[in-house]
Amino acid sequence: MKRKKLQLLKYVIVFVAVFALLGALAGPATAAKKAVRFADLSWDSAQVHNRIAGFIIKHGYGRDTEYIIGETALLMTGLMRGDVDVNMESWTENIQEVYDKATKSGKVIDLGPNYPDSWQGWLVPTFVIKGDAKRGIKPMAPGLKSVYDLPKYWKVFKDPEVPTKGRFYNSIPGWLCTKINSKKLKAYGLDKYYTDFLPGSDAALAGSMVAAIKRGKPWVGYYWAPTWILGKLDMTPLEEPPFDKKVWDTTNA
Repeated sequence: MKRKKLQLLKYVIVFVAVFALLGALAGPATAAKKAVRFADLSWDSAQVHNRIAGFIIKHGYGRDTEYIIGETALLMTGLMRGDVDVNMESWTENIQEVYDKATKSGKVIDLGPNYPDSWQGWLVPTFVIKGDAKRGIKPMAPGLKSVYDLPKYWKVFKDPEVPTKGRFYNSIPGWLCTKINSKKLKAYGLDKYYTDFLPGSDAALAGSMVAAIKRGKPWVGYYWAPTWILGKLDMTPLEEPPFDKKVWDTTNA
């Protein structure tokens, strides 16, 4: 995936008094203590981190672990309430108000980013813009650089179910970034040209991208990095306008 200077959103590791917690794990009375509860978010890297940390806690400190299934805002709130002990990852800018409240409460400690080059945004297969001579694919949208170019190319991304519009692949129902993407479609005036298509799962979203690239077909939508899918595929991010506080305070766009 091409690296461009776009808005970077940090992944963070969030623990509730984690050092005190790990110190307590080594004590002689750990067998009688409750299991350490992890916020089990629905994307791959969060679950991998949870299992690695859980393995260390269980086999290194003799403490049982539990994995609480849920999504970002709910589990961050659970962390603040004490229903969850450890949240290994969080896209904090997607839940900024909840995150600020949690960290300001003193009940949640942010230990910093675990992916300093993390990114989320909208992107297309590179061959859509540049073509692929080896595969005999000609450029389909040679002038496509930013989200504001998308109206010109909606026919390239035509929705098979709504042929009068293109299809934008949003993220997963229930994720806060999905709501953000829907607001962006309207803010950029793209809801007139594109349907807001929600795949049912991360696997379905990634699968739609892989299938399009294998067939040499166009695709435009949301994803994030670092992930295995963007490490494997040649994708190009679309430029988006920078944050404007005046616009945000006026329209939340």
